[in-house]
Amino acid sequence: ATIDMVANLACPLLALFGEEDGNPSPAHATRLVEELDKHGKTYEYKMYANAGHAFFADYRPSYRAAPAQDMWHRVLLFYEKYLTS
Repeated sequence: ATIDMVANLACPLLALFGEEDGNPSPAHATRLVEELDKHGKTYEYKMYANAGHAFFADYRPSYRAAPAQDMWHRVLLFYEKYLTS
C-alpha cells in the first residue's frame, strides 16, 4: 500500500500481512496502520507470524496452511460486512 494515498482512501481496507515478508515489510505495515489511525480510516488488520510473501498461495513454497485459512476466513467476513446490504 502506498502510504501517501491513505488520506484519500474512501472505503474500508483489509490489511493482511506476513511478518516474514520483505515487501511490504512489517515496519511498512505498522506505518500503514499508524496512517490509517491518523486519518480516522475504517480498516481491519492482521499480521501473521511465521508467514512471508504470498503465504496464501497454495502452489508456492511460501504457502502456510493455517494463516492462509484464517486469511480467507477474514476476507469472506470482510466482504460480508462491507459488500452486502
